[in-house]
Amino acid sequence: MKASRVPWPIDLAGFFWQRKILGRSIPLLASFKVTHRCNLTCRACPFHLRPHADISHMSRDTAVRALETLSSLGTRIVVFEGGEPLLWRDGKYRLHDLVDCARRHFLRVAVTTNGTLPLDAPADTIWVSLDGWKETHDDLRSNSFDRVLAHLEKTKHPRVFVHCTINRRNWTDLERMARQIRKLPTVRGMTFQFFYPYGLGEDDLVLARQERRAAGGTLLALKKKGYPVCQSSTRLRSMINNRWRCHDDLLVNVDPDGSIVQGCYVKNRGTVNCDACGFTPVAEASGALDLIPGSLWAGWKLFL
Repeated sequence: MKASRVPWPIDLAGFFWQRKILGRSIPLLASFKVTHRCNLTCRACPFHLRPHADISHMSRDTAVRALETLSSLGTRIVVFEGGEPLLWRDGKYRLHDLVDCARRHFLRVAVTTNGTLPLDAPADTIWVSLDGWKETHDDLRSNSFDRVLAHLEKTKHPRVFVHCTINRRNWTDLERMARQIRKLPTVRGMTFQFFYPYGLGEDDLVLARQERRAAGGTLLALKKKGYPVCQSSTRLRSMINNRWRCHDDLLVNVDPDGSIVQGCYVKNRGTVNCDACGFTPVAEASGALDLIPGSLWAGWKLFL
């Protein structure tokens, strides 16, 4: 991999120049699954069902080669995820070492975690999954709420966000959760996406159309009241009915077997069904590429 690049304003200007002017399909964001292993069995997740296969846990050499490939593609942001990425080990190496390696070569590096382990990874941004307040979260995510909250309260990391996957069991819990999260000084804000039905063993948690509309309305209302909902109002509205322009080649997926696929988050991981899409990060990134002000501002808050 080449050494760390120029300062981020110049780097991003170069990215937009290559995408918008030169028409090159350079990915912005990498979803980097280092492992399918997890210490939880969450109802909404199909990935913890794959932990025992030989290809479910990446070696360090495979991870470094994948990072080199991402760098050669021009990727700017790497998000390590799982499974539970903080469980990743290969000999003396742990996720913190991969994060340190990636930070030397990419504009920004993030980690998405279930929050049951200390939030001390040296990433630029850490997302912690929280799918409702205590009773709801515990039902969906293996009775992990108390551990997650304790780590949120104790973390010294400067850029921690809560991320919620909205589904039919938790959509009425959004305002209650937002009220409590706003009280945590360690949390910079909240992001949300809608449950996607992989059909690979996870529970059927798809929102009915009217539930999705109501949940989206709740998020818009919370944002208007000043709650730290980080997604733009424009993209939240468009996600309610899935009416938005998708640039799926902004995303590149890395899986524990070392495979790398550019495009929709579901590629190589399930059946792609655009009508069921709930991936607000891709919607926001697509909006940023189209120079929609709210999406550009959302990206700034989360990464810059």
